[in-house]
Amino acid sequence: MPSITIAVYDGCRTSSFSNLMDMLDIANLQWQKRYDTQEALFRWQLASVDGKPIRTATNVRIAVDTTLQNATETDVIMVAASKYSNKQEFPDYLKRQRPLIQWIKQRGEQGALVMALCTGTFLLAESGLLDGKRATTTWWLADLFQRLYPQITLDVNQLLVNSDNVIVAGAGSTDSIMALQLIERYMGQQVASLTSKLMLVDNNQIEQTPYLTLQQQLQHNDSLVADAQTWLQVHMKEPGALEKLATHLNVSSRTLIRRFKQVMDITPNRYLQNLRIDAAKRLLETSGGTIETIMLQVGYNDLSSFSRLFQRKTGLTPRAYRARFQYRNPITGT
Repeated sequence: MPSITIAVYDGCRTSSFSNLMDMLDIANLQWQKRYDTQEALFRWQLASVDGKPIRTATNVRIAVDTTLQNATETDVIMVAASKYSNKQEFPDYLKRQRPLIQWIKQRGEQGALVMALCTGTFLLAESGLLDGKRATTTWWLADLFQRLYPQITLDVNQLLVNSDNVIVAGAGSTDSIMALQLIERYMGQQVASLTSKLMLVDNNQIEQTPYLTLQQQLQHNDSLVADAQTWLQVHMKEPGALEKLATHLNVSSRTLIRRFKQVMDITPNRYLQNLRIDAAKRLLETSGGTIETIMLQVGYNDLSSFSRLFQRKTGLTPRAYRARFQYRNPITGT
């Protein structure tokens, strides 16, 4: 029976661990029915640094079962995610969690499976367990993660990354996806599939690319690139936009590409593609225009090429993206 220790602390998000427990409980019930047994395969405990109750980010008082140091017999560690205020205060938060980070490191080095999502991924990164490995994190903190941990290969497009004995996931409902990974590992695909159906969890969702927005790009002070970004936002649908851009800025295409690569780590062409796809996403979410109309509005004139590019960038076809993300009035349903 896998023993799971959920590490919690003052200010952590209740949902980052409570949903996991519900998912495991449902899986236990399905296991018992399937194999006609009273034995619950998963068992878990909550642990804090000192064993005292904690208050979550929403001020809910949670009693714990033990201290971190007494949680020695554990096969799986789940690290709760924290609330987040701003990037200036975040380093201080990480410093305050040094005892928890050290415990994570010890248990990971002793062979426990270590799991974290959202801001909890930073605690794993601080422990060193992700060094030299692939990882993901919540999409809106990707730039901070990459800056703090250059030794980790960040793939923020992925919703979940499994690297040896460490599993990390992005934001939001990834706790459910992570729980299903755990269920499948110990109980098999059939119990995991049944649990996902009972809990209405889309186990096919493997990317957080559809949630990425251009507003989350790194801040910079390069005036040439800033002018280029502003011009492209206005003229992105025009044919030959990049050639016109170089002329508008009075620089060569070569200079423009070099400066973009230095500042944004992408080419102007890739930036323009991202800009157009981001605009298409917003139109799919908020308008009733046809896919063909939206394609033309953002600067493309070949439906097949547009659809392929959109799917490569978001992981979904335009039609599938609209079905998932289009706003509907909760009263009228339209």
